Amino acid sequence: MSFDTTTPRFAPPTPEQFDAHLRCCPVNPPSKWQARAPWLVALALFALSYLTAGPASALLPWVALAWLLGHSSIRTRRALALEAQVRRTQEIAMLRRYPEALRRGWRALPRVVPNPMLHGQTVAMIAHCMDTLGSYDAAIVGYDYLLKRMPSGQPITVHIGVSRAAAVLGAERLSDADDSLRQLRGAVEPFENTPISAAYRLAQLTQQVRTHHFAEAVSESTGLVEALRPLGVEAGYGHALMALCHYHCPENGPDTNASPDAHRSARTWWDQATLLLPSGSLLHRFPELAPLTELA
Repeated sequence: MSFDTTTPRFAPPTPEQFDAHLRCCPVNPPSKWQARAPWLVALALFALSYLTAGPASALLPWVALAWLLGHSSIRTRRALALEAQVRRTQEIAMLRRYPEALRRGWRALPRVVPNPMLHGQTVAMIAHCMDTLGSYDAAIVGYDYLLKRMPSGQPITVHIGVSRAAAVLGAERLSDADDSLRQLRGAVEPFENTPISAAYRLAQLTQQVRTHHFAEAVSESTGLVEALRPLGVEAGYGHALMALCHYHCPENGPDTNASPDAHRSARTWWDQATLLLPSGSLLHRFPELAPLTELA
């Protein structure tokens, strides 16, 4: 099962399609015999040169050496080309061209199965693209696939876990998200002031917004800017969510004669958010931010 990667009209794959693609393209590194085969062939040619007589026997060692060097050169070029392809796909994702990166990663996955590292990077990139495009359930399939195969406690494993918790929030599975965030709290603590802790803080803020704990979020906003800074421009999502918390804060929200200071704080956070990300990107990920576009 696959999704169409050729037509201009883009639709991300479904969770079922992603799961089927992963099952069709499992990691399959070369066996020990495959890795040793070139040397065995070369040794066989060397042995044959000693066991035979005549002018041809003198050429066999050189043929073996040339074949071995040629085979190694071809394998190296293919490996480098594959690494460059994955790296280019990751760069496209970093440029926020997610549909294109997703198409490239989807097509590359069958080709990276011999390399576990590249395979993991490709699956993570596909899951991240689908997460950012709002296909949260499909992204969770990718995150779960990785978490089952990665050692616990490693930075990348913790980061994938935080990304999964954020995707669960995006899918409105609030109870599951709460459990995930609680389980991750201890694992995140060693990575203070890193993208891992920043992503976790953003997930916590998202949870507070989705559960309408606006006042609680506002009361815990001290140091939020610094906490989110490792995310780079994606810190804008956190700024926008804090603007929404100020906007909806029960004691001074829009439905209770909001004070000028309340809307001033909301506008300040919203302005900071739109300096980092366009309002369209903010609204695509968090449609509930729509009222903030009316702030003057």
